[in-house]
Amino acid sequence: MSDIEKEILKSDHFCILPWIHLHVSQNGRVSPCCNNNRYLGNVQENPIKEIWKGRKFEKLRTQFQNSIPDKRCSHCFNIEVSGKESMRQISNQKYAKELSRINNNNPEPIYLDIRFSNICNFKCKTCWHGNSSSWFKEGSKRNASNERIIKAFTNNFDELLDYLDNVKEIYFAGGEPLIMDEHYQILEELEKRELFDIELRYNTNFSTLNFKDKSILEQWNKFKKVHVSASVDGSFNVGEEIREGFNWNKFIENRKQMLTVCPDIYFEVTPTVSSLNIFNLSQLHQELVNQQLTDINNIYLNFLERPSEFNLKSLSTEKKQKVENLILKHLQWLNKNSAGTSIVSQFKTLLNYLH
Repeated sequence: MSDIEKEILKSDHFCILPWIHLHVSQNGRVSPCCNNNRYLGNVQENPIKEIWKGRKFEKLRTQFQNSIPDKRCSHCFNIEVSGKESMRQISNQKYAKELSRINNNNPEPIYLDIRFSNICNFKCKTCWHGNSSSWFKEGSKRNASNERIIKAFTNNFDELLDYLDNVKEIYFAGGEPLIMDEHYQILEELEKRELFDIELRYNTNFSTLNFKDKSILEQWNKFKKVHVSASVDGSFNVGEEIREGFNWNKFIENRKQMLTVCPDIYFEVTPTVSSLNIFNLSQLHQELVNQQLTDINNIYLNFLERPSEFNLKSLSTEKKQKVENLILKHLQWLNKNSAGTSIVSQFKTLLNYLH
């Protein structure tokens, strides 16, 4: 790595994603990432290659290369201020070896994050119709379309397959990816091309392990690197109240089945930390560890930004003090059980974010 590249990585506003990452939301909209809604194009209107090489993408790359901040990157900036690593920082570190692509006039995406649709069997309190088809019947301002099902690709899905041979990582989220046809079409294409080295990452509600005649556990066993993040916000009835459709006992059953069929696949829980579950968070963590369903270090805390009424910062001073006492007690448990420094740091960062 050159000295110039090292300096770029140190920048407070540089992000490597525009050179490596293609993010397409459920309605076909292309953005820099899932946390930045800057409009770069729409795959329902233009070919992917045209968007990727287009003026808007190039303008974004020039901006980041010159370390000029984008106000729509506030999610990462807020996380960084609290002391927690942001998606920007994690991506820069993970793909530091790809910095030479900055000077490549024709870089190709090697990291895909395609939200194929809003199809989902859950109706979570912090979600909306754009991310979950289960919200459609409410007919409220949460609706993102007159149609229940929103799909990113209407007629040009095959165009996406052109990139697979050079891809290093695919991130599946939703909606719920494990009940989407397109997700399995991608896996079948990877298997057909024997591309088993590609890293597969998931954000899933982990409610079902079978889709039609397919077993996702059997599919995962074919790939060398699979990272499963289960979106579980709380244990027992707390989790069930936040995520309508979630069943704690079914989640436990699925996890035990996964440990039997593919025990070596990385598994973590990724609760969205909000005022809805903050008083149950330590119980969730301890319950999973005590049942030997996950390693003590395999939990990743996502701090909810929106809706703002559920943001931790909206809590009263009195409730914040109660949260602090709970987290401090949990930190004692972590230290007693020899948890790693990373997970201890996450919970300490939660206190910083809270205040």
